[in-house]
Amino acid sequence: MLQRFKEKDINREFDLIVIGGGINGCGIARDASERGLKVLLLEKEDFGSGCTSASTRLIHGGLRYLEHFEFDLVRESLRERELLLKNANHLVKPIELCIPIYKTDKRNYLIIKIGMIFYDILSFDKSLPSHKMMSPHQFLQHEPSVRKENLTGAAVYYDAQITYAERLCVENAVMAKDDGALVLNHVEVTGFEISSEKISSVWFLDKLTGKTSKVKGKYIVNVSGPWVDSLCGLVNKDIKKQIGGTKGSHIVIKRFPLGPKHALYANARSDGRPFFIIPWQEYYLIGTTDIPYSGNLNELRTEKEEINYLMEEANNIIEGKRIFHGDILFSYSGVRPLPYTDGELNPAKITRKHIIHEHSEDGLANFISIIGGKLTTYRNLSEQAVDLIYRKLNYDFVSSKTKNKPLIGNIDSEKKIEAYKSAQVKKAQRKYDVEPEIISHLIDLYGKKYKEVLDLTLSDPNQGRLLSSASLNIRAQIGYSVQNELAFTLSDILMRRTSLGLSENLGEDAIPVVLTGLQNLLGFSKEELDKQLSDYANKILNQRKI
Repeated sequence: MLQRFKEKDINREFDLIVIGGGINGCGIARDASERGLKVLLLEKEDFGSGCTSASTRLIHGGLRYLEHFEFDLVRESLRERELLLKNANHLVKPIELCIPIYKTDKRNYLIIKIGMIFYDILSFDKSLPSHKMMSPHQFLQHEPSVRKENLTGAAVYYDAQITYAERLCVENAVMAKDDGALVLNHVEVTGFEISSEKISSVWFLDKLTGKTSKVKGKYIVNVSGPWVDSLCGLVNKDIKKQIGGTKGSHIVIKRFPLGPKHALYANARSDGRPFFIIPWQEYYLIGTTDIPYSGNLNELRTEKEEINYLMEEANNIIEGKRIFHGDILFSYSGVRPLPYTDGELNPAKITRKHIIHEHSEDGLANFISIIGGKLTTYRNLSEQAVDLIYRKLNYDFVSSKTKNKPLIGNIDSEKKIEAYKSAQVKKAQRKYDVEPEIISHLIDLYGKKYKEVLDLTLSDPNQGRLLSSASLNIRAQIGYSVQNELAFTLSDILMRRTSLGLSENLGEDAIPVVLTGLQNLLGFSKEELDKQLSDYANKILNQRKI
C-alpha cells in the first residue's frame, strides 16, 4: 500500500502549515523552510494545478497597470522579473512583444509612447533592451502578419516568458522538501480545531490512501487562491468574503505560415481590453478573457462566448489567415483570486496587488489568507508573508534567502542560454543514445538537472524512447517525476512534470505507458489507475477540447 508519510512525520507541532500548493503556497513553503522553520505544505490536487497552470505564461511588469497608477506594483513586478531571469533562467526567458497601434484604439501612439517611457524608467535596473517606437512601414517590415488598415505605428518592448509555469511551482515545492518541509499533494483539508482564539490543529484527508490525519501548527496560512473563501468557511467563524474572482480563458492553435513571428499585445475591437497572441512551443497562445466568476471552481471550462471573442479579436489583428473553430487544438481556463469588491466594478480596474489578510479581527490570531498576487511577484509575496510569520511567532528573525538563491534547475553559466544548450547537447550526445532535439527539450524543462533524467537511460535504453508522437518527452521522465518530483498520478506527470499535456493531443497516446509506469513504481491497483484515467479524461481531456 502507498505510504505518503510516517506517523512520526506528523506527530509534531509545525511552526507553519501552508494550505494551497500554487506558486504562492510553494513559494512561502520554500522561503520558510530555507529560513529554518518547520513547515507542512498541503495541496488538495497537485502543485500548480490551479491558477498557476491557467496563466498567460508571462513574467511581466504589468504594462497596463500604469493606466491605474499602480506604479509600485509595476516596479515590484519588474524587479521580480529581473530576479527570475537570473535565478530561473532555464524556465524564464526574454520575449519581444509588439503593440500595434490603430486609429480606432483608445490608446493612441503618444499615450503608448509615454507608457513605454515610464515602463523603461521603472525597470531602470533591467538586463533587457529598452523599447522602440516604429512607424507603420517599419513595423510591417518587422512584423508583416498584422492588419495594415488604420495602422499608425507600433511599440516594441521586452518582458519574459515562462513556457512551463507548472515547473516553477514544482521546483519550489521540491526545494522546500529538500530543506526539511513535509510537502504533500493530493491531500484535502477537511476541518480545523480551534482553541483560545487560535487554530490548534488541521484535519486533512489523503485522497490517494483514504487516510485522515490531524496535525498541529503554530501558524496557518491560507494560500488556496480562488478557494480562499471555501477554506475560511471551515473555521466556523463569520469571515467576510475575501475573493471576487474573474475568469480568464485561453485558446491554443497551431503556428501557421506567415503567422506572427513575435508576441502581439493588442487592443480588442469589441471592448478595448488588451489581449495577447503569443508564440508558445509549436503553437500560438491567445488570451485572455476577464469575466467575473462565482460558479463552481471545480467545473471550469472555456465557454463558447469566450472562444468566439478570442477567435474574432485575433482575426481582427492577423492578416493572411482566418482562425476557425477547427483550428483550435484546446483551451484552458482559470479564476484569478482577486480581492472582493462590493458593487459593480470593471474587472480590469480591480487591483492585482496581493493582500496578506490577518484574521485576528475574526478571532483567529494565528491565521492569515493570501488574496490576489501574480505569478511574477510570488517570491516577494512569499518573503513578506514569512517576515510577518516570524514577527507573529516571536522568533529570532532570519532574513529570506530567495533573492540570491537560484532554483534547482538554474543554469550557472556565463554563456547565453542557447549557447549553453548547444554545447550541452553536443557533450551529452557522446554519452547518451538520445536525439539532440530531445536533449534540448529536457534542458528547457529541467535546466542543469537534465542529466539526471538522461542517466536513467544508461541502464535501460528503452527509457530513452519517446512517450508521444506529439512531443519530445521520454519514458525516463516517468520514473524521474515519481522519484524526484513528488508525482503520484497520471495528471501530475502529463500536465505538470512533462509537457505532454500541453501538446496538441494532450498526451493521449502516452497514457498507457504512464499508467504502467505508475503501477510498477507505486504499486497502484487497477481500480486506482482506472480512477486516475477517468479523472484525467473528465477534468482535462473532455473539458479542454473544443
